[in-house]
Order: sequence, then C-alpha cells, then structure tokens
Amino acid sequence: MAIGRRTGGAPRWIRLVAGCTAAALLLVLTVVYALTTIHVRSALARFSRGDAPSRPVHNIPYAELINRTAGAHHVNPAVVAAVVAAESGFNPAARSRRGAYGLMQVLPATWRDVGPKTSCAPETARLTTPPCMDDPGANLDVGVTYLERLIRRFDGNLLLALAAYNAGAETVARTRGVPPYPETARYLRQVALAWFQLQRDGTLTPFWRGVLRSFDAWQRARAALLGGRAAHALPAVWAGPLDVARAGLP
Repeated sequence: MAIGRRTGGAPRWIRLVAGCTAAALLLVLTVVYALTTIHVRSALARFSRGDAPSRPVHNIPYAELINRTAGAHHVNPAVVAAVVAAESGFNPAARSRRGAYGLMQVLPATWRDVGPKTSCAPETARLTTPPCMDDPGANLDVGVTYLERLIRRFDGNLLLALAAYNAGAETVARTRGVPPYPETARYLRQVALAWFQLQRDGTLTPFWRGVLRSFDAWQRARAALLGGRAAHALPAVWAGPLDVARAGLP
C-alpha cells in the first residue's frame, strides 16, 4: 500500500489540504460577513431610530471642515463623513456618471436649488458649471444643507433621508420607504459601514478606507466564498456513499 493512502479513498494529504483550505475559506468568509453584514445591520437599525449622539471626526481628510459644516446644520459629523466616504472617497474632484461633483457628489440641479453660501478661488470656480462645485467647503455646505432638508422632510428618519440623498426625495416619498433599487441598497450598506466605524472611533483607519473603496468587491467575495465552501464540501459529501458502495463490491 502506498504511503499516505487508504484503500478506496483519496490520499490523506489531499484530504488534509482540502480540509485546511476549506477551514481558511470559512475563516475569511466569517470576517467578510462580519465586516459587510453584522456591522451594517446594526448601523441601519440605528439610522432608523436616530438615537446616535453627535460624534466629531478626526484624522480623516477635511475633518475640521466636516465638523464645522455639520455642526452649523445640526447634523452628526460622523454621518456627513460617512456620506463623503461613500460618495467620493474624500476626493474633492470626484465625478460620477450621472454628473455629480465633489466630496458629496452634488448634482448641478441640487446645487442651483440650494445655492452655496461660500465662495471659492477663481481657478476653482471655473472648473465646473455651476462654479465652485469642486471646492471642498462649498460642496460640503451645499451637500449638508440638502441632507439637512431631507432629514427634516422625513421626520428625522436618517435611513429614509440617506435613501433620498441617493435615489431622490420624490422616489422615497412615492414608495413610502427605501426604494427597491440595488444601487440604493448598496449605497446604504456602504454609508452604514462607514458610519459604524466613525461613530464608534471618530475616524476611519486606512484599513477601513480600503474596505470602503473596495466595497463591491467585498460583497462579491462573500458570495464567491460561499460557493467555494460548498464546492469543497461536495467531495466529503460524496465520499461516504462511494466508500459504502465500494465496500459492498465483491
């Protein structure tokens, strides 16, 4: 008999490697699940209750500007920072396919409706139409003003206000809840994950900022790992019946 084999089965080393690989996949899956599901569910529940105290932020880009602007509009700075993290990744020159601009990804129509209360340098003003949409201070002022309006419109329900920030206030009002759009659901999960860390720690570490930048990849990885775990389990499921069948052969 060959070393490391048993009659009627795969080599023991293959079974060992397969078992260790399956265990490692399961561990990674658990971490991914915790990062993208457990924290998100907790944050979404607290959004609906609206019971989180105001939390200043630090050690992130534009922290002081976020704290000052959020405070002026009576909005939790941790919420504003979470929106910025999800919308632009703290990039003041960010652009979207829908034509949104800046840190809070404000649309030109919203910009004209709200109107910035701060000016910007001429070299920044001429980069966009309307002017100043790339200016961090002006963009935050318009974005937070708009978010404050949405929070008031939906009676302090932060979950609905954030859904409206993404999908539009009339859409949320028409559906009387979070619209059933995959993009809106993904957006709320991303904001919730950022807010959970910011509300707890007041900051986002480089690790968490990386998770948020790769949020879609983390979501896809969770499904892939579930499939991988199932694929590794199949040989073990089939091994039992096959061994019994072989044992019954003359």
